[in-house]
Amino acid sequence: MEIRTRTIATTLKAATLLAALCGVLLVTACSGNDIEVSREEVVVEGWIAEGGHPIVFVTSTLPITDEESKLDDLAQYVAQWARVGITTEDGTTTYLTGTYNPDFFPPYYFTTAAIRGEAGKRYHLTVDWRNHHAEGTTAIPASVPIDDIWSGPCSDSDTLRQVFIRFCDHPATHDYYLLFSRREGEPVNPQICMFGLIDDVTLPQPEVTMSVRRGGLITEYETYTPYYSVGDDVEVSLLHVDSTTYAYWRGYADSKELGFSLLFNVTTPLDGNITGGHGIWYGCGMGRERLKIKD
Repeated sequence: MEIRTRTIATTLKAATLLAALCGVLLVTACSGNDIEVSREEVVVEGWIAEGGHPIVFVTSTLPITDEESKLDDLAQYVAQWARVGITTEDGTTTYLTGTYNPDFFPPYYFTTAAIRGEAGKRYHLTVDWRNHHAEGTTAIPASVPIDDIWSGPCSDSDTLRQVFIRFCDHPATHDYYLLFSRREGEPVNPQICMFGLIDDVTLPQPEVTMSVRRGGLITEYETYTPYYSVGDDVEVSLLHVDSTTYAYWRGYADSKELGFSLLFNVTTPLDGNITGGHGIWYGCGMGRERLKIKD
């Protein structure tokens, strides 16, 4: 199965920033040459996985003003220096360090090796940048491991392969999962798979076998396929998240799908848990496996 598509931004960072930008760029009333002026708002995307260190991106929306705006330097909307802190349950606050890493998009984010995520613990995030103050709180669900991963043939292609995983859901609790995949060389940001949102009320049984339909960035004029090529080195991540995070990603997926239609205009920021701005700060349990696609 192949779909011809144009360039789309499939990282959560791009979707978060785009949705927030669209929300503030919406002009609700015009009279003559008057333009409603909007203010700059902060956008936060961050996560902390069980056993991992926190990663936080800080950007801003593009405000509407009565002055000429230049878009030739988008770096001004990405925070390279900010006061980003995480307070743990014992009351200790640790401030994160700004980091440059070209494997991420955008390449500037904040992290610390002093904090490693623990299941069941809560983490409170604060961000101070320019004149903005934003914050959010999350907890980390327990990780659900990927029990098996393998590839199989595609009925309509001799050169492409399907990838499958198997994991066990907890039938006694209501759980939510996100499924990500990344090919070697693609950005490290989470890239959700097609049909990668899982509410366990839809699962027929606790033992789950499902296809991993490719996520990742799509270049201009690329012919997209949900399958993988022989030789691809594929990393698959199964994130166990709370209902707020699931709803946020559901909103992102819906916005991306609506973006293909000329009949809909996506202008509403995604619903997250950040007060004082836009975005999401989420904890996750993580099961992760790698697979080399062989002939």
